[in-house]
Amino acid sequence: MKKFIILFLATITFSGCTEEISFNNPAVQGTKDNYFWRAQSFSATIDPVTNTITLEADSQFETLTLKMPLPSATNPCPITSVLGTGSASEATFSYIVNGQNLIYTTGANAQDGQIILSEYDPINKTINGTFRFNSFNIANSPLGNPIVNFTQGVFYKVPVLN
Repeated sequence: MKKFIILFLATITFSGCTEEISFNNPAVQGTKDNYFWRAQSFSATIDPVTNTITLEADSQFETLTLKMPLPSATNPCPITSVLGTGSASEATFSYIVNGQNLIYTTGANAQDGQIILSEYDPINKTINGTFRFNSFNIANSPLGNPIVNFTQGVFYKVPVLN
């Protein structure tokens, strides 16, 4: 009987020692206004006319859009795009509050952040990189803050659609 009790206690003790590992691969995430933010769905598209990649990431009521230059033979990765300097690169964040769509975008002629496209894989059709920016409430709506701040932003293995 003692053997069964010891075996039972050992089984209970070791059954609680499991490790659950979750991978965030692929992902778009960052720190939005000092809180962790993660997209639930995301993809990127290429515009061959403007030679840009546009990444769109969505959470329940929020959408993050990053537009950056497409790598080329003369402009290979990594590509650092400074936002708000009148370049083709931009960051936009929007969300719905009380039925109203609030739109935030990087300001014109002010260095409000950067996007670094660290890798573009044309074979597997994925992109990797980082971002940080301040975006401004373009409608000056009192329902939202005047600025949305993203720091420590990462996009990893985001699929590029054609």
